[in-house]
Amino acid sequence: MRIIHLIHHARSFQLMKSFSLARNAVFIGALAVVLGMLVACGASTGATSTGPEKPLIAKDANGTAIVIPTKAPQRIISLGAVDSEILGALHVDSRVIAVDNYTDYPPDMAAKQKITDASGNANVEEIVALQPDLVLSYGGETKTTDSKLEQAGIQVVDLPALDLDGSLTEIQVIGQLVHAESAANALVASMKAKIAAVKKAVAGAPLVTVYMEVGYTPPPPFAYGGGSYGDTLITDAGGINIFHNQTANGGYPEVSSESIIAANPQVIILTGGPQYSGTPASVAQRPGWSVISAVKNHRVYALNPDIVQRPGPRIVEALEEIAKLLHPDRF
Repeated sequence: MRIIHLIHHARSFQLMKSFSLARNAVFIGALAVVLGMLVACGASTGATSTGPEKPLIAKDANGTAIVIPTKAPQRIISLGAVDSEILGALHVDSRVIAVDNYTDYPPDMAAKQKITDASGNANVEEIVALQPDLVLSYGGETKTTDSKLEQAGIQVVDLPALDLDGSLTEIQVIGQLVHAESAANALVASMKAKIAAVKKAVAGAPLVTVYMEVGYTPPPPFAYGGGSYGDTLITDAGGINIFHNQTANGGYPEVSSESIIAANPQVIILTGGPQYSGTPASVAQRPGWSVISAVKNHRVYALNPDIVQRPGPRIVEALEEIAKLLHPDRF
């Protein structure tokens, strides 16, 4: 079965690499890891005076115990665009020495040396030569690279792909790793406030059924299902995900056109960009889709993939946009 990479690294190789790539579901261990007291290095922007005693997440996507560096890392490499955006939002850009091929935001991070190719393959020898003191990767998609770097004595943390709440926690974990806890906590607090504002705005509004698409071309389509951050976005925006009960592929199930037509969603949201989802106008040309309520009522929308498929600091922008599409009268 063809399984999709999701959580759009249309910056990172994950989604835009192609629909034939395999996406592995990731599970986090619940074991607590007690670490020694940590003293942070205050030489860099955003550093705090004291590191945390233990990480908020015990293990990374590879099952490796997460260890907070005793000193603030000064030579950081990001292998995923989600991580790059988080590092930028935490104002530690000056400490990042290289990023993945798809990192394109913020601009100063996009200008960094690229350490992977368009297929997401990392240049391990070059990474080792750069002598990083921390490598961040995302979603369990770089296991081979991670292993080689760890064998070379480099600390690697591969954060798992989680739902929306988990993504907020991961921002704080990166804050811990780079000793920018204060900045991370402030960012998460701001994001939570925006989420709460959206939920308040749509409270009591009639729920709207939604099909939110990861990608369609080539068929079959893939959707945001239960357990994905996209499913949470739909719920928080005042909608009902027609595939909420489908949790295959880590929350990104392969679905059929027949099941979408039968569910007859009121709103269709495309997140794969023109290459993978086409345009709102083209959806009506898909075989059998013209009878769907969303198509008949011209409620098919396309969102910027970089915002909606990257569960980082800008994911709240996607939530706000989705809420406005579902309940325009509330905004």
